Amino acid sequence: MTQYFTSRQGAIKRLMDLKRQFARGYSLFTIDGWRCDGVEVNGLDQVLLNVRAGRILSFRHADADGDQLVYIS
Repeated sequence: MTQYFTSRQGAIKRLMDLKRQFARGYSLFTIDGWRCDGVEVNGLDQVLLNVRAGRILSFRHADADGDQLVYIS
């Protein structure tokens, strides 16, 4: 599992890139996020919404290439 640290803007950019890839049908992946209050958020759109609102601490992106854990500071 690869770990990354990024800002909120970097996380939004990364999630938007994943959303574009998914829309084009390039890859299938799973996105899970964890909010500040400990609640798990599933799905790209829900994680992106919560990142924009500043409620996500980290999210996991899993695809055929492997797992990536992204921490948001």
